[in-house]
Amino acid sequence: MLNETQVRDLLGIPADNRVKYETDWDGSDFNGSECHEGACRHGDGTPASVHIDWTKPGFDEDTDAPNSLHLQELAFCIDHARAEIADALNETAPFAHDNDVFIKVVVNGWYLRYAMPSQVAA
Repeated sequence: MLNETQVRDLLGIPADNRVKYETDWDGSDFNGSECHEGACRHGDGTPASVHIDWTKPGFDEDTDAPNSLHLQELAFCIDHARAEIADALNETAPFAHDNDVFIKVVVNGWYLRYAMPSQVAA
């Protein structure tokens, strides 16, 4: 079974005050959720392994200044989650001081129990 340190390494989750990590041990929050990436090799019907909720900054068209936050609630397979987390970290970096900016990563506990060792090494 994968532990939190292994999952953080696998997903590229740094020690960062913006990121909150949780595990849904019974996988109940993952019922009906599939990878948000349209061309996912896992195909339809395969439950997502990771949910990512984050606040995406919005910008004023005239001044290019941040003017709002938009909640993004997405689901991904383990393969696509790393890229989305990296994007969220990059987009929220200028706002790391703002308590309203966050990235919440929830991993499906079933994935942690049954992931193949080759998936962890990838």
